[in-house]
Amino acid sequence: MTPGHRALLVAGTALTITAIVAATPQSPQIDLKTLTYATRAGKDLLLDLYMPATSGAERLPVIVFLHGGGWSGGTRTTGPDFRRFFAQDGFAMASIEYRLTPEITFPSNVEDVKTAVRWLRANATANRLDPNRMCLWGTSAGGHLASVAALAPKGTFEGEDHLDQPSGVQCVLDAYGPTKFDVMDAQAEAEEAALQPQAPALANAAPARGPAGGRGGAAMQHDPATSAESRLVGAAIQTVPDRVRAASPLTYVRAGAPPFLIMHGLADNSVPHGQSVLLYEALAAAGNDVTLRLVDGLPHTFFNRSDLDELAGPFRMTVRERARGAAERHSEDRGGVFAAARAFFQAHLKARR
Repeated sequence: MTPGHRALLVAGTALTITAIVAATPQSPQIDLKTLTYATRAGKDLLLDLYMPATSGAERLPVIVFLHGGGWSGGTRTTGPDFRRFFAQDGFAMASIEYRLTPEITFPSNVEDVKTAVRWLRANATANRLDPNRMCLWGTSAGGHLASVAALAPKGTFEGEDHLDQPSGVQCVLDAYGPTKFDVMDAQAEAEEAALQPQAPALANAAPARGPAGGRGGAAMQHDPATSAESRLVGAAIQTVPDRVRAASPLTYVRAGAPPFLIMHGLADNSVPHGQSVLLYEALAAAGNDVTLRLVDGLPHTFFNRSDLDELAGPFRMTVRERARGAAERHSEDRGGVFAAARAFFQAHLKARR
């Protein structure tokens, strides 16, 4: 534990860790609590709640972060600096842990995501949260879980706690999440010739936090029985089409979905960027508000690197967007990936700094 942190164990309730980060003009004061949102098979499921210190009883919008790690690894600290992204912008950041393979298979982890959203709503008053302004942000496996949790209809994959609370959200940021497991290897082969090199500034930089992934070495394989996707559904993905279909967010795309921002690096050889294209096109065809940003030179796990924009940005992004009820627009943009995420959350959650 870093200096300035203090821990308190409250018997019979949640484990609570409070951290105060010294306030400066660049780094406002942030409070951190670690709380139990559910218990499964005798094990507590925890979330870290980062709260910008504010005066009065202002209710804060909430971004729920879902880490990557192939559904088998990673923790609630696998990701960027949540104080900077985006607690200092006036959002409450809730980074959750969820059950991992091989101890569980789909849909237990999606149930955990929906349970965490409902827990946050049930405890919104005590934690100064706005239950009507909540978004999901997931990376890699977490992006997949965020998309399924946001799109699956009410009553599907709900779990068992706080069922009096809704599990819907107001927006979703899916970063390089798988969407259709049984075509991933075919897409990777088709994309191999055009796979971009990693941005030069990242080549000699220290690795991003969290599980490895991205450009370099052989492309990740998805069809084998030992793959992350096969472990998630409990069998080799080409042998269980019904399970693969049930685990795909494409299965649940509908009109009236929450707004989506989908981001994917074009140097990613872990998850083909065509997976993000499939989700974008399905959401757009159903008339939803959705934006796809394909980013030059970025590998898998790029959102785990807090210094990414300063180190290697601005980045060229190919943008496709469809506002609800409008025609599709194509454009090119240059900017930071965290800046794009911040603008999306501000637009749909309207945090007040």
